[in-house]
Amino acid sequence: MAKEIKQLVVGITREGDIVVKSARGRMYPVKKSADLKFTCEDLFEDVETDLFATIDTEAQPWECTAIGSEE
Repeated sequence: MAKEIKQLVVGITREGDIVVKSARGRMYPVKKSADLKFTCEDLFEDVETDLFATIDTEAQPWECTAIGSEE
């Protein structure tokens, strides 16, 4: 399995987890890493741009380490 994967960001939970959509269409929350600053305002800053989460698959549970506009 890959150490990191990138998935489409579709939302944010009340607890602050990032909701992503997998390539197979499944949506699920991923915890943010402690040093990642991302809020609901960041999510809606530019609604025309797709945001992708970089997810560390070696962490348990999986952890979102970065969010960017490029796939």
